[in-house]
Amino acid sequence: MALGRRGETIWQDLRYGARQLRLNPGFAAVAVLSLALGIGANTAIFQLVDAVRLRTLPVRAPQELVSIDFQPGAVRSGWTSTRSPALTYPLWDEIRKRQQAFSGMVAWSAARFNLASGGEARPAEGLYVSGGFFEVLGVRPVQGRAFTEADDQPACQLPGAVISNSFWQREFGADPKVLGRTVMLDGRAFPVIGVTPPSFFGVEVGSRYDVALPSAPTHFWSR
Repeated sequence: MALGRRGETIWQDLRYGARQLRLNPGFAAVAVLSLALGIGANTAIFQLVDAVRLRTLPVRAPQELVSIDFQPGAVRSGWTSTRSPALTYPLWDEIRKRQQAFSGMVAWSAARFNLASGGEARPAEGLYVSGGFFEVLGVRPVQGRAFTEADDQPACQLPGAVISNSFWQREFGADPKVLGRTVMLDGRAFPVIGVTPPSFFGVEVGSRYDVALPSAPTHFWSR
C-alpha cells in the first residue's frame, strides 16, 4: 500500500513538472541545455581518462595489465622513496617466485639521477626495473639489448644502462655508435647497453624516463 501511494505521488510530481515546463518554455530550454551540457561534459571527461590513462601506455596489450599494490590505508608500504607506495625488493622477489596467475610480471620504481660530475646538478628521470621489464611489456630496443633476468640478481654486477630515445638524441646527439659510451649517474659511470624506441616514454602517463637501471643490484648499491 505504501509503495502504491509513493508511486502515485511520483507520478503527480512528474505531471506537475511537465505542466510547469510547458508554461515556462524558456526555463525548459535552459534545463534541457544544462542536462545536455552536464551529460556531454561527463562523457568527454570519461573518454579523456579512458584514452589518456587507460589506453595510451606505449606497451604491448596495455588493456591486459593489472597493478599489485598495498590495500588502501595499509600501515606498511615498503620502500617509499618513489611517487607511490612500493614493495621492497625482498617482497617483490617472493611474489615473483610464488605467483601463478600471470603470464609475466614486472616491477619498477621511479628515481631521479644527477648527470653532472660536479658543480650544478643536471637531473635525469630514472627507472629501476626488474630483469624482464622490457620483454614482458613488449618493448624492443632499437639499439643494443634490454635487461634480462640474469641482470636482475643481487649478487651480479651492474650491466649498464638502457636509455630512452629522447635521452639518446639529447645527450648523445643520436650517435649511432652510442653502445658502450658511458652516462654519469650520481657520480658513477654506466655503459649504455640499449636504446628504447621513440614511442616508449615509460609506464606513467604524463611522465617520461631518461635512464633505466636493473632493480636488484641498484637496490643494494643505492643503500
